[in-house]
Amino acid sequence: MLFFQVLLLAAYAYAWMLSRFFGVYRWRVVHLLVCVASLTFLPLAFSPMAGTGMPEIVIVKNLLLQLGLPLLVIGASAPLLQYAFSQAKHSKAGDPYFLYAASNAGSLLALLSYPWLVERFFKVGQQFYAWNIIYVLYLVLLIGILLTLGDDACAKVREKPVKLALQRKAFWVFLSFVPCSLMLGVTFYISTDIAATPLFWVLPLALYLLSFVITFSKKPFISHAWVVRNIWFFLLLPLLGFIIGSHEVPAWQMIVAHLTGFFMLALLCHGELVSSRPAANQLTTFYFCLALGGVLAGLFNSILAPAIFYHAYEYPLAVLLSLLCIPLRKKPGEWQAPVMVLSILLFNYFLPDKPWIQTLKAYHLAEILALSIILFCSKSVRCLFFGMAMLFVFIFMPWLKPTQILSQQRNFYGIKQVFSQAGAHVLMSQSTIHGFQVQDGENASNGAMAYYGAVLPVVKRMQSMYQPLHAMVLGLGTGIMACQFGKHDKLTVVEIDQQVIDIASNPNLFTYMRDCASNTVLIHDDARLAAAKAQDAAYELLVMDAFNSDAVPVHLLTLEAFGLYQQKITADGVILVNISNRHLRLLPVLTAAGRQLDMIVLQKQQPGNSRLGQLASQWALLTKNERLAGQLMAEGWRFVTENDSILWTNDYSNLVPLIKWL
Repeated sequence: MLFFQVLLLAAYAYAWMLSRFFGVYRWRVVHLLVCVASLTFLPLAFSPMAGTGMPEIVIVKNLLLQLGLPLLVIGASAPLLQYAFSQAKHSKAGDPYFLYAASNAGSLLALLSYPWLVERFFKVGQQFYAWNIIYVLYLVLLIGILLTLGDDACAKVREKPVKLALQRKAFWVFLSFVPCSLMLGVTFYISTDIAATPLFWVLPLALYLLSFVITFSKKPFISHAWVVRNIWFFLLLPLLGFIIGSHEVPAWQMIVAHLTGFFMLALLCHGELVSSRPAANQLTTFYFCLALGGVLAGLFNSILAPAIFYHAYEYPLAVLLSLLCIPLRKKPGEWQAPVMVLSILLFNYFLPDKPWIQTLKAYHLAEILALSIILFCSKSVRCLFFGMAMLFVFIFMPWLKPTQILSQQRNFYGIKQVFSQAGAHVLMSQSTIHGFQVQDGENASNGAMAYYGAVLPVVKRMQSMYQPLHAMVLGLGTGIMACQFGKHDKLTVVEIDQQVIDIASNPNLFTYMRDCASNTVLIHDDARLAAAKAQDAAYELLVMDAFNSDAVPVHLLTLEAFGLYQQKITADGVILVNISNRHLRLLPVLTAAGRQLDMIVLQKQQPGNSRLGQLASQWALLTKNERLAGQLMAEGWRFVTENDSILWTNDYSNLVPLIKWL
């Protein structure tokens, strides 16, 4: 997302420069030359190069260097053609902003069609091939339009634009920043605190684009006046969700509440943008300010927020900033509401710790009363802002919460939180448990807890066959897998996230690595890259247990990835894959890869067992060892006979057929 925001800013800056400093013909000549120069990027493809530093910056750099110029041409052509249209002798030329609605409608159509149509039925190589052809046709059409623009079509271009005040430009940037930050924030917040739903990012982005389509239309079917009048009602539901908590309300209700609130706030901000739009000869400046706000939001949400916030605080902060966009007239006695809110929250916080008081607090009566005062008694925008800020402090600050949080960290790979509950330390990656450790001495080194009860019999059987057993585990978690191996076994563990390594290695949080990993090599690297560097046929067992929240990195489940894993194990070795997932059926992917590699595919659905401290899990096993497969089938593993298989490759993957809709 940050890449496209940076590219759009560059494109709009380029369009602004052409319209500002070049004459009637010269801007067209310059753009024609850039269009021709972009052909040097064809045939277009993308080959990511490894880099050091922040993953976000490495990704943006790769995309800009390899795809930048053609996408710059596409991004800049939209405002330039709107600018040319605004100077034409046409009845609608004086207000060409409705074309921005058409532009975003096209983006919305492309967004919705890609995962369900393009990605599902075409490989990446085929997509690039088709894109090259379409881009050439696009350039032919664009060049034709630029060449046919006559002097009469640009009669107004010599009009000197009125100088815009810096305050007005800053206002546009702010109105663009807030909804973009909201879009990124609500996506991350829902996937972090509510449900790691696959392809969920499509929905907030679609609503974001739809808000542009509606507000920039000639006759919007949702008027700005209606949004301003009813914004309070739509804000109430997500704010109540903040207060009550994501685990007390069904996930779908929380998702609907937050998406509806976000959409109405986006309509509010974009409606204010439309109301304050400049004359047509300042169109490119206006669009540049919009792009600048988007880039600032991308930088804030993608880079700055993970560095300064331990949780998804950027979303409530964006909600807080959006309140400044509500047109609210100042009235006498404006500070009464914030004072009442602070008094109620402090009184509630300092109430004595007695059972009946804790029962009342569980209903969040004080917070709901404070919210009612903020929404219905605030008499100015600044008091609305300060009142809500105080409420958010009491809702979100960890030192004001009853749960004992032992560690909370965040980076590019998500939020990791360790908390103490019911005599155990629990590691949460966003909204998914990634392991726990019981603190009593008897079970502190039990390697069959959490998701790993199903695989312990496999490890034990292989230990009886190979002494020592050489194993590679892709994905560290709490380090619980280390306790399934003996002191004489040779274990290699690969983990890409340094924060996870720090958590698992901290004996104050988890002691698996201290107590069970005496003969373990820990590698900080991407799982697939680390496997590629390993010696062929070096392991009898390879365990793939790499997750980001509830999602498995796609590049670890392709045919090429499993071909690599097969090279690293012995001829009769085993590949174990954790396919536990709340939202996706991953077994068809494993089945397809196993059959392509002529390997036996087994599957085990392990039910949860609270007495043994085991969570429900699902595992797949790939091997050519028929004898071992027969023994495991006698112990509860099932031979996969279904024809349901979906092959992922480096060139093709799609989540839609694998989603658990019910």
